[in-house]
Amino acid sequence: MLAISSLAPAAATDGAAGAEPVTLSEDRRGGLVSKVVDSGGQIVTTTEDAATGEAVLPDPATAGTRPTGDGLDGGAVMGQWAKSPEHFERLAEASARTAAELDDEPGTGERTAPDDDATGAAGAAAEEAGVAESADPAAAAEEPVAAVSSLATAASAPAGIKGTDVSNWQPTVNWSSLWNQGSRFAYVKTSEGDSITNRIFGEQYAGAGRVGMYRGGYHFAIPTRDSSGAKQADYFVNNGGGWSADGKTLPGLLDIENNPYPSLYGNQCYGFSPAEMVGWIRDFSDRYKARTGRLPAIYTNYYFWRDCTGNSTAFNDHPLHIASYGAAPQNPGGWTTWDIWQYTDAGFAERIDANVYRGTAAQLGDLARNRYHKPLGGRAPAGATTVSPSGYTVKGGIGSKYRALGGASVFGAPVMNERGGLVGGGVYQRFAKNSTFYWSAPTGAWPVNFNGAIGRTFAAHRYENGLGYPSSQERGGLVGGGAYQVFRSGANVHKILWSPGTGAYPVKENSGIGSAWKRAGFERGLGYPTTDERGGLVDGGAYQMFRSGNSIHKVLWSARSGAHPVKENSAIGAEWRAAGHERGYGYPVTGEYRHGTEVRQQFSKNFTVHYSTTTKRIWVTR
Repeated sequence: MLAISSLAPAAATDGAAGAEPVTLSEDRRGGLVSKVVDSGGQIVTTTEDAATGEAVLPDPATAGTRPTGDGLDGGAVMGQWAKSPEHFERLAEASARTAAELDDEPGTGERTAPDDDATGAAGAAAEEAGVAESADPAAAAEEPVAAVSSLATAASAPAGIKGTDVSNWQPTVNWSSLWNQGSRFAYVKTSEGDSITNRIFGEQYAGAGRVGMYRGGYHFAIPTRDSSGAKQADYFVNNGGGWSADGKTLPGLLDIENNPYPSLYGNQCYGFSPAEMVGWIRDFSDRYKARTGRLPAIYTNYYFWRDCTGNSTAFNDHPLHIASYGAAPQNPGGWTTWDIWQYTDAGFAERIDANVYRGTAAQLGDLARNRYHKPLGGRAPAGATTVSPSGYTVKGGIGSKYRALGGASVFGAPVMNERGGLVGGGVYQRFAKNSTFYWSAPTGAWPVNFNGAIGRTFAAHRYENGLGYPSSQERGGLVGGGAYQVFRSGANVHKILWSPGTGAYPVKENSGIGSAWKRAGFERGLGYPTTDERGGLVDGGAYQMFRSGNSIHKVLWSARSGAHPVKENSAIGAEWRAAGHERGYGYPVTGEYRHGTEVRQQFSKNFTVHYSTTTKRIWVTR
């Protein structure tokens, strides 16, 4: 393992170029510290020696050897069979160059990608373009050219949505640079065999996500008779190669290609017959699906698939990631075309692996979010409905949404079959982890989690007979760690909001009170509800209480005044309460507002309450 100069920045100069890199996340493993940093608007993955703080690089001389120790040396990568020693030297040079730039002159370019929490950002930004083969597959050479790197550039790249793949051989990666060159997805090496991991996987994966790329993990398979496909699938998932239906995560990728260590595992097919190899791949695929709920994608090359699986047609329900440098790929058995093509190992300005997705941006997004995604050149995966030993099934709208949101791993197995008879022709089905899916024609199918406060509030309000059917799933990420879920009953829209300090209560968003709460900024304005909407006030009025930190707001409504808030613990609110609430000065007809050095609020009985910000005096006019 080689070391280069420290990543501590040089003395600051004017502007962004002198900005101190900001560490966004880091991971320590053995003697390595990998980080994601923001350097002048550039999102970069770096790797340092934990003891010295110096940037580290794997030694290109260890290419093609199994890793030893806790460094970055050795290990196989996607397309190892076709990569020359010069490729690994280029990777080291590119990482060293990026690390030196970070050390001496942090980047000044503006970020052009959203944060990691922008769901589906890459898909929305990617160009929707079909891809045509650049040459007749039948005209391709009959045998591969071993260890020859294509020097294809971005100018000669095939049409489509660009992507890349990285590994431990690239400890310093400028993700913003790759994004700005058009990369919209990345596969990151996660594991190899059943005992090797990429020690910097976590931060590489996070770096790709930070700039908005779709990202997924890949597993370099080492099929042997004492290391089954299921064993390696477990190792892959346990070390970060899983999948979730978050719209940003690509399916795990099984890299099944020529044996990179022939002195250890026999011929290019690892000493397996075609039938044995097909069985090993099936074992991996079945276990990966059992663990994650979806099939993995498969990375391979035509010749390996032809010679080592007998050109099996059994896996064309798996997305195909094909490797072919310098010529259009031939399609392995079962697939009529590819989903992703790794067309060079010298792409982008960094001269690293470059891939292209053949479909549209919408199809790439579907590949990330849909466990039943149909490969571009294959068949859709089977959608089995029986998901529990007792024989209960999920089907139709409930079944589709159950699978899309994570299936049994999230909700448990069904504990009953779908049952109808609900208001408006709705149906429901309960699952083992105390969630119930509801379906109605206007809202579709959504789950309610009865383990949580939102679900219990829904139950306390008479389930679908009160607030209506769910029209979203429960979602977090609100200010103060809050969460919400939306329910609909005819034209009425209720949002149940929860926060740690207020509990869970509904806001009727299309009522006068709910509309006033929305105008004021939702929970970021008046805060979270602390009561239901309640009627029974004078002249048929109603109110609802909200809290934002230490501020207590009462939104009041009457037919004549409309809906407006009173800040009950402000000076004006205290005066209004002392005068008898709405029975005294009446209902608010404005909120509090500034007038010079005063704060004022007007009420329906022609009273205006004044508060001086300089003298702290309260007075009332009429």
